Amino acid sequence: MSTRPAPRKSSLTGSSPIAPPVPAAAEPAAPAAAAPPAAKPAAAGEGKKYPHKVSFYQDAADTARIRGAILHTQVSEGSRSLSQFIDQAVMEKVAALEAKYNGGEPFPAIGARELPQGRPMGE
Repeated sequence: MSTRPAPRKSSLTGSSPIAPPVPAAAEPAAPAAAAPPAAKPAAAGEGKKYPHKVSFYQDAADTARIRGAILHTQVSEGSRSLSQFIDQAVMEKVAALEAKYNGGEPFPAIGARELPQGRPMGE
């Protein structure tokens, strides 16, 4: 039996054909007086290429209704994807709950496995 050699790493890994990398010396310095954009709280997995994925169960008719709302309001509302639409809708609800029950302050963060798991009894 022969063992296969380990695959070689490409020198192009992480590069983009659209936006070539800018040398560190050529990057413009950020103005000191500029306010930084509002930052989200640090979360596990921060710095990854893609945001954290969350899944949930939903009635198929409701999902179809959401897709219809996205398709027919993309231009006026600006949602470009189902994920973006759901994220915006959920965060609006979270902000309303924080305003109503926590003086507008964020609730303490809870880890993924810290919520009750499984189907609630009686469903």
